[in-house]
Formats: sequence, structure tokens, C-alpha cells
Amino acid sequence: MARRFAEGLEREGFTVWWDQALRSGEAYDEVTEAALKAAKAVVVLWSPRSVVSRWVRAEATIADRKKTLVPAMIEPCERPVMFELTQTAELGHWNGEANDPAWLAFVQDVAKFISRPAQHAHEPRGVAAPSPTHRAVRSVPNLQPGDGLPLLAVLPFDNLSSDEELTYFCDGVSEEIQRTVASSTTLRVVARTSSFQFRGKEKTISNVASALGTSHLLDGTVRRSGSRVRISAELVDCATHNALWADRFDGDLDDVFTLQENIAEAVADALKVKLAPPPKSAVLDPAIYEKFLRARGILAEGDPEFDDTAIRAEPMLEDVVHSAPDFALGWELLASARSKILRYSHGKGDFKEGRNGVIHAANTALSLDPRRSGALLALARLEPWGAYNAREKLLKQALAVAPHDPEALNDMSVFCWSVGRFREALRLAEQACELNPLMPSARLHVAQMRTYVGDYEGSVRMLAELHERWPKNAGILLSLLGFSATLGFPDIYDAAVDDCEYFDGWQAYALLETRLYAEALRSDDEEKKRARLARYNQMLAKSGTIALNIVDSVSSLGMTEEALELAERASFDHIFLPEGERPADIYPGIVLGRWSEINKTTRFIKLCHRLGLCDYWVGTGAWPDCVDWTPYDFKAEVKRSVRLAG
Repeated sequence: MARRFAEGLEREGFTVWWDQALRSGEAYDEVTEAALKAAKAVVVLWSPRSVVSRWVRAEATIADRKKTLVPAMIEPCERPVMFELTQTAELGHWNGEANDPAWLAFVQDVAKFISRPAQHAHEPRGVAAPSPTHRAVRSVPNLQPGDGLPLLAVLPFDNLSSDEELTYFCDGVSEEIQRTVASSTTLRVVARTSSFQFRGKEKTISNVASALGTSHLLDGTVRRSGSRVRISAELVDCATHNALWADRFDGDLDDVFTLQENIAEAVADALKVKLAPPPKSAVLDPAIYEKFLRARGILAEGDPEFDDTAIRAEPMLEDVVHSAPDFALGWELLASARSKILRYSHGKGDFKEGRNGVIHAANTALSLDPRRSGALLALARLEPWGAYNAREKLLKQALAVAPHDPEALNDMSVFCWSVGRFREALRLAEQACELNPLMPSARLHVAQMRTYVGDYEGSVRMLAELHERWPKNAGILLSLLGFSATLGFPDIYDAAVDDCEYFDGWQAYALLETRLYAEALRSDDEEKKRARLARYNQMLAKSGTIALNIVDSVSSLGMTEEALELAERASFDHIFLPEGERPADIYPGIVLGRWSEINKTTRFIKLCHRLGLCDYWVGTGAWPDCVDWTPYDFKAEVKRSVRLAG
């Protein structure tokens, strides 16, 4: 099997080193270690044999620390626990076929570690491939700038004060240090959602490093008495468990920003990276700063799409910016909260007034500090779904100032999905997930995007694993049932479907609709399928529009012409209006999927034109991945559509 992988990667143009390259008399350990250190990508093949090998575990650990690990499962087995959170390709079925979707997805995974995108076999470039004992290593010198950057986790600092209510203040101090390092250096920093799950006895180096894959962690304590603050911090190398730096900082609450900046600067210096000079900080009254920390904590611990956290935080943030009009972070967070209230339909006020409020807060934040990526994301969230160019421009600006911001990476991934660039969407989703590995929605997005690049088995099995880990997450279960039914994994569907009974409210309704679709799909009963079509026609008659995942469902039921007719009768005008429907209710990317029969007919181009996609594709030259599998000249038909309309 290892030879098959090595030869397959060589066919794809990679330069491969593996154990058979050892010459007689060479020291095995020395040569292998040199290859591991020089490689840009290290492919590890997990099997019952390899997981018990201490050599394989050691080599995989080295690759993981260097951020060059590209694992694949070639036989069913339990991976070592420290690699359970690492996305692993399912390739036990692969027999060497060059056009196998799972193999092609794996090649893309390998290629992203190289400085250039994947090429064809006649265009060689360097990478690594597997060893015959399932230890894949390959030799490529001259790492590109930025390769192997440390991954830092900032843990919630412990509260040493007598008042337990001050825990939020300690969390705020930790998060501010985290944000400063993340936004002012090239370092990759784990998101709060993941790193703040480790508290008390859980904050051991081995626990954090194993779960988050971090190379370094920053931990500390905060003691506060009245207006006096003492912050102690320690930076630790996870590999050696050695402290690289430790110090104590004393000051008044009026100095808290300076204290945090001093700690961030010391961390950057210890890791040998340059910390950008901070913008001029506003002088905050301690009570106002506490209110800001409380508001930020509320937003961080909730999910504004499904709860009232943004509504609760908004008035607190309004008080903050009223008292401190030069505080850029306050304006940024206010813009973010307002945009989520507006787009997630929780607000009851005037939409136009709310939109103007977002714009004012975001523009104020950016005028005070152009690096406020959250303000750019808020502005992008305001744009209607069909304003592809405007949304993409704002998202690119956000990533330019915060290339390692998981929220910016995720939002750009969703955008790429919506315009059919699935390989790019998966790459961005994996980057976001690496920085937020314990966030269910981040891992769910990776699993979904794997479906869109054609790795059906890997995607569905990952969804099953996520459901097992987070059984009360309705979004994961919905995706698992929908994809397993549509893509033909009945055993996985049957193992999960009974869990629907544990949900109620809107979640139970959504799961019921998915079950009814799945039952009709798996049945030979045409009456059931027609009943589903009738139900969807009722939904269209009531709302005047239809979500495109429903259109795809009708096609999966064997009624592609009826599906296209359903879409043609629907209005999509709302996706171009600033006050239009929530983006999540449109699902444009799904009809561009490889499995969908809708995009296999030229009639589909008419729908793309109505969605504004044809103009976007022709205008930008950024074509969707479906150009590779539609049975007609997709580009020519799209250009023809634009020409006839213009």
C-alpha cells in the first residue's frame, strides 16, 4: 500500500522520498530524521501495524510539530489519541485509480503544504511520500517563509482574587493578550472558543497539546485588589515542557492595556517574531473596561445565530463607546453584535436604521484602527448574498489584516462555497478549524466541504464521528442524515436517525423534514416522492421562493426536471436586496455539487444567471469547480448566457 501511495504521488508530480531510498551503510535514524526535518509534507499511513509502532508515532509527532503532517487511514484502526483531532483522509478503499475523488482530495491536501498548487505529473516539484512501513517521509529543502510557524494557545488565566465574580475579568485579560498576539504578529493563535475550554486541572501541557496540536502555550494568573492588578504569565514549549519565559506585571487598572501589551510583546520576543506597534489606546475608566469585558464574554460564550447573546451585549457596548469614543475595540465589537442581530433576524427594530448603525460602528472602528478585521466582517455580513464582488472584497481585506483570524477564514470559506470554489473553501475551512479545533461548527464545516470536493466516504464518516462527540448538536445531525442518505451510506444513516427524538422545537422540525426526505429517497414508493414534491410546492406557494437545498433534494429523488421547474418558478430577488433573507436560507453552493444532477444539464445555467453567479464568474474569471465534471462546456454556456442578457 505504501508503494502505491508513493507511486501515485510521483505521478502527480511530487518528488518522493521513502525508506527504500536508503542506501546501504547509511544510518537509518540519521537519514530518516534529516528527511523528516527537510520535508514540506509528511504522509503517514495509519493501519493496525503502524499505530503500534513507536517509530511511526515518533515520526508522526515530529511532523505534527513541524505542521507537515498529512495522515491517511488505509485500514480500520484506532489512531493514537493525540492525532484523533487531526483530519485524516479515508483511503482504505483506494486501489491506485488516478481519478478517485477521495484520492484527488488527498492530493490537494498534500499540495497545500507546498508553495505552489497541485500540477500534473509532467510538472515536477518537491514533496514527501510514504515509507513501506507506513512511515511516509519525503525530502524537500528550502522551506518557504512562514512554514512551520508556532501554534500558540493562550489559556484562561486563573483568578487568584477572593472574588469569584472576577473570573470574567481574568478571561478578558487572557483574551486581550491572545488578540494582541494574533492580530499583531504572523503567529497562528488558537481561538478562544477552543483554548478557553481548558480550566483548572484540565490545563496540563499534555492535555492542551494533544487536543489542540499546539507547539506553545501561555498560561498565567491574575490577582486584583481594588484598582491594583498583578498579572503573572508563563510561556511554555509543549515539546520540552520547558518555560521559555515567565514574568510578573504590577499596575493599576488604568494601566491594564499597557500590562497586556507588555506581556504580548514578551511572548512575541520569546518566539522570535516581531510584534507590530499597537494603535494608540484609549484611556478607559476601569468600570467601562469591565463592562467591555463582560460584553465580550457574553458574545464569546454564546451563539448569536441561535440565542440572544448579541442582543444582551449591544446596550453594554453602546455604553462603552459612549464613554470611550476613541476605543476601537469597543466600536468593532458593537459593529459585530449589531450585524449579527440584523442578519440573524433577532432584532425587532427598523432594518434601515439597524443597518446604518452597523455601518457607523464599523467605520468608526476602522478610522481608529484600520486593522479591526471584525469591523470588515460586519460590513461584509451586511452585504446582500448576491453582492458577490462587494462581499469578496471586504472578506479579502479582513484576511489581509488578520490572516490567522478563524472567523475571517470561515467567512471566506463560506463565500467560496457559495460561488462553487469548493477546493478553496475546504482549504480555508481546514485553516479555520486548525485554529479552533474544539468548535463544533468549525469541524462541521470541514466535514461538509469534504463532501463538495468528492470525498463522500471521508465526509460522512467524519460527520458520524462529530455526532458521536457532540450528540446534542442539531446542525451536525442534520448534515449527517442529509449527506448519508443522499450519498448512499444507509448503515451510517440508520445508526443515527433515532437520535432525532432527543430534539424539540425548530430543531425537531428540521430533522423531521430531513427524515421524510430520506425515507422517500430510500423508498421505491413513487407516492412518497411525489408527496415530498407537493410539500415543497406548498412551501414555494407560501413564501414565493425556495431554498436551493430543497431544489437539490427534489433532483435526488429522481425528478430533475421538476426540480429545475421549481427553481424557475421561485423568486430570488431578495438575495440582491440589503434587507434580504438570511444567507443560510439560500444554500447556493449545494446545486453546484459533484453529486447533483441539476448541474448536468444546460438548463441549469439559467438558474445560475438568475442568482447573479454567471456575471460574477465571467467578470472575475474565478470559475467554480463544477467546470471539471459538467458534461458540457460550462464556461462557454455561462459566457453565452451573459452575452445574451447583455
